[in-house]
Amino acid sequence: MNIFASCIHVTFFSDNMNCRNSFKAALLGCLFICFSIGCKNSSGSSESGYKELYPNASGITFDAFEIVELSEDVPMGNIEKIVVEDSLIFISSNDVLYSFNMDGSLNTVYGMKGRASNEYLYLGAFYVDTNTKQVCIIDASQGKMLYFDYDGSFIRKDELEALKTRINYLFDVRLMADGRLFAHNRIYNDSGLLFSIINLKDGSITDFKSVPFSTDNTAEYCGQPLCNMFNDSLYYILPFDPNIYVLDNDKGIVCREIPGVDNIVGEREQKEITNYNFFTSYNMSNEGRFVGFTGLHQTGSFILLNIMESQYYYIIDKNTGKQRRYEYSRGDDLKTLPIHKIKGTYKDWFIGVAEPMSLMQMREDLPEKTQDPNLAKLRDIAAKATLESSPCLLFYKIRSI
Repeated sequence: MNIFASCIHVTFFSDNMNCRNSFKAALLGCLFICFSIGCKNSSGSSESGYKELYPNASGITFDAFEIVELSEDVPMGNIEKIVVEDSLIFISSNDVLYSFNMDGSLNTVYGMKGRASNEYLYLGAFYVDTNTKQVCIIDASQGKMLYFDYDGSFIRKDELEALKTRINYLFDVRLMADGRLFAHNRIYNDSGLLFSIINLKDGSITDFKSVPFSTDNTAEYCGQPLCNMFNDSLYYILPFDPNIYVLDNDKGIVCREIPGVDNIVGEREQKEITNYNFFTSYNMSNEGRFVGFTGLHQTGSFILLNIMESQYYYIIDKNTGKQRRYEYSRGDDLKTLPIHKIKGTYKDWFIGVAEPMSLMQMREDLPEKTQDPNLAKLRDIAAKATLESSPCLLFYKIRSI
């Protein structure tokens, strides 16, 4: 075990395992708590707003920063989704689902490609059920739901025929407190079905939310993740929309409005978009249009919204109401710890991903000598990165913005 993994295992994930239990606390069925804590509107703050853009991590202070180096024995590609539960890190990458221990060592790989009962053709989505200690891989193309123990042992296959016809472009799912799945779909041509709700008990699938724009014969996703669970409530965001929604009795309610947003693309103009993709959004953004957020992440004290994937990010302090928009770019001669490509959360930590090439590019910007221990950690990891290295996970615990 290397020095970074040892440090995390001993101090990061032991001393803090029992702190901030409010992350797992239920909302007690009260929407007031949901709105005031999980999604409190604070547009009246003097330091709120979308218009001003700050350099990466400018003014942000951290309680802690840790790095998890993923095992070099795993031929890891692009990391698509990260879920951390029960001291395991679940990662989907290039149609393979892995789990790693908190020191970065490989725990197991779930299933394999094929047509056998315990195999999948396409890893459409996965979720982790902490109550049953199981992992489920969903292959929408075959209407299969494959369940595994945490150690990778196959448990069973469930068939859901409606998957084949209703959401064949399944991209992501979130397990809700009532046992149903909130599904995020790719949109395709004139099928703008973005969100669905899957009832695992009776196998029914209900359309929840569609978008008015279409694609040019391609399946496109509108961000990752567009939805998440926090304190037993489901939150989601929409393309071209400056609001955060909470699911209440199967209806979406605006629980937070982002202040200072203008040049919003209205529904009529969205209907005229027939070739939606990343470049369409990028060009519209360069023209000064608001194209929405592409990722939603929450901890007990902060909300982080990605913009244009890894171009910008927007942080909201739930306690003070302070809100700021930042660049992801590192800039030259790094003097403070940069936030890098946030793709998940764990308790009060935001999880970023640093690929080998990104680490190698940081070398020239990182100082050889620094009094900042966080920068020193990042510099040491970057110094030994090669093109054959595995990605690193960067854990940030933010104190203030």
